[in-house]
Amino acid sequence: MAKFNPKQAQIYIQTLQNVLTNTEETATRVSPFFTKLDDAKQADKIAEIPTAEFAEIKAEFEDTVENYKNNAAQLTSASAPIRLLGVHKSLTAAYVNYTAATQLMADAVRVSDQSIDSEKYEKSEQEQSIYLEKIHIAVAKIMNSGM
Repeated sequence: MAKFNPKQAQIYIQTLQNVLTNTEETATRVSPFFTKLDDAKQADKIAEIPTAEFAEIKAEFEDTVENYKNNAAQLTSASAPIRLLGVHKSLTAAYVNYTAATQLMADAVRVSDQSIDSEKYEKSEQEQSIYLEKIHIAVAKIMNSGM
């Protein structure tokens, strides 16, 4: 049986912390753009958002997706300690799916005709919620594993 490697565990936890910190910072940065878009969508006033602002919202969503893709790649390539392999695989799968759901939201924002594909947008919101919960559960398991 493979021995527990404290150095590997330390590197893994550091990678995980970097991914989580970047995810939180990215979400905080995009939040006002999401709120503005969501408020306009709820009020049926998407067309009233200035064109430049609408394009900026789309760009922020695309930047968010890129950050999440980089984070997913870090998780995918991270070397988890043996006793955390199962939960690490669950975390990575949830994060990859969360990233795909975020991409779906970015795709729902159409700059060409300043509109939102409501079906994609709502599906994205539902999926992001599901996968974010799975990410939280996996991270809690890792942090409570006694490493």
